[in-house]
Amino acid sequence: MRIWLVLLSLLLTSCSAQSDESATPVDSLAPCSSIKTNTSASDGMLLECLDSDDEISIKSIAGPAVISVWASWCTNCAAQRKNFIKLHEEAGDLLQVVGVDVEERSKDDGYNHALENGLAFPQLYDPDGRSTNYFGPGVPITQFINKEGVLTFQKVGPIFTYEEMQELVKEYLEIDIG
Repeated sequence: MRIWLVLLSLLLTSCSAQSDESATPVDSLAPCSSIKTNTSASDGMLLECLDSDDEISIKSIAGPAVISVWASWCTNCAAQRKNFIKLHEEAGDLLQVVGVDVEERSKDDGYNHALENGLAFPQLYDPDGRSTNYFGPGVPITQFINKEGVLTFQKVGPIFTYEEMQELVKEYLEIDIG
C-alpha cells in the first residue's frame, strides 16, 4: 500500500503545473525575419510567426539550429524552458534557437506566454497541431539541425539540465558551448 502512495504522489507531482519563477519577462521576441533560412529548401509546411503575419517553412530553417516544440499548457516544456533561454543567450552567435508554439488557444496567448517567460528567440505558431506531421506527436520535442541543414537528432521529452543541452549540441551539431 505504501508503495502505491509514493507512486501516486510522484505521478501527481510530475503532472502539476510548474511555473518558472526564475524566468525574466522580455519586452519583445526576436523577429521571425531574423531566422536564417535556406531558400533551396523552401518547400514544406508553412507556419505563421508569433510576432507577425509572416510565414516560414519549417524545412527552410538553416542550421545549425535547435528547434523547440512547446506549448504553454505543457509542464515538461516549462521545466526545460530555462535551458533554451540560456542556449539562446550563450550560443546565439553559433547557432539559432527557434521555438514552435503548438495548439495554443490563440496567437495572442502564445505571444504573451513567450514574453512573460523570457522566450526572446524567434517563435513560430501552429494553432491546430498540424506540425505533428513533421515533428511527431507530443511536446516537448527538440530537433537538432546541423550546418548542412540535416536533422541529426530529435529528442522527444524534456531536456531537464543545461548540461544535457550542452552534450546534445556538442554531439549532434559539433558545437562546444561548454
